[in-house]
Amino acid sequence: MSAIKNLAKYINKNPDTEEARVMIDLCAALEQGEPFNLGRIYDMKDKPCALATTFLDEWRFDRHVMSRRLEKYLAEKTID
Repeated sequence: MSAIKNLAKYINKNPDTEEARVMIDLCAALEQGEPFNLGRIYDMKDKPCALATTFLDEWRFDRHVMSRRLEKYLAEKTID
């Protein structure tokens, strides 16, 4: 299961917790390109903290891969 699915599952099961609010704020900040205080993640309990850091790792990797694919596609288009 992907990190985003695990994150959503946790939020749905624990909607009224501070950890869920932090995760929602994290997702919103990443989506909008806004700053986020990473200290909020490290203040969470172990399991939600691990979920959030795994999500960040997966999100960063996906952004990197997407960026590389876009660069490759644009380079190919200029050659044609």
